[in-house]
Amino acid sequence: MPVSSSPEASTTSKDWTDAELAASVRAYVAMLRSELAGEPINKAEVNRRLREGALAARTKSAVEFRMQNISSTLFDLRLPHIVGYRPARNVGSSVKLRIEQMLEANGLETLTMYQRTADERELAHKVTALLRQPAGGVPPGSAAPSQVMTHTLRYVRDPAVKAWVLKIADGICEGCDMPAPFTGSDGFPYLEVHHIMPLASHGSDKPSNTAALCPNCHRRCHLSLDRDEFRLALYEKISRLVLEVPETMEHDTAVYIDDASEL
Repeated sequence: MPVSSSPEASTTSKDWTDAELAASVRAYVAMLRSELAGEPINKAEVNRRLREGALAARTKSAVEFRMQNISSTLFDLRLPHIVGYRPARNVGSSVKLRIEQMLEANGLETLTMYQRTADERELAHKVTALLRQPAGGVPPGSAAPSQVMTHTLRYVRDPAVKAWVLKIADGICEGCDMPAPFTGSDGFPYLEVHHIMPLASHGSDKPSNTAALCPNCHRRCHLSLDRDEFRLALYEKISRLVLEVPETMEHDTAVYIDDASEL
């Protein structure tokens, strides 16, 4: 069957030039940045402007499909894509390679901060990066977050140690001397038992290495700029604590896993 010679076919069958692809990618990335910032986008208007300029030889549907190609490339890279442009199927590898190269030229690395992750440490780094950006609108989020299976390291804990430390604290944070912020579901004042020398650094699970802290002081030990100074202050403040020699952590996430297990 002969190929149709209609204007529609002639404008969509020939290969796209680098200039056409670059214009499409620039427009796509600009829309994606707006969407990720929670700002409204008008895909139809962008499509129209492109066809009035760099993509004058292309049809509306051809431009739409090219945007879906870009979504497909981002999807393969596990990066966010525009919600309204569902990733196209069966996109040629050579086309995807060209699109990826142009995405890199248009600040692909800055999109990685928006990439969803199940890793708590990576999530924290991304949140910090986004906090440094100007405030935007409400982000679209995910209606149905995906799940991943992970392998975690947990430590065998002595319940008698935790109970003793909590009893000694008697509902008062041993870090800031403030009452526990609320009563837990077990009917007792809510405090968290923190290991001054992390278990991941071969710290002991003994009263001499544990303190009952409010959630704020506990997070301060793990996440604050002055966490090292605060830990030293706990050694000076709580007479039962004994300084232990740290060892190299076996697992980067062990501190956070141990932290989470105490909540």
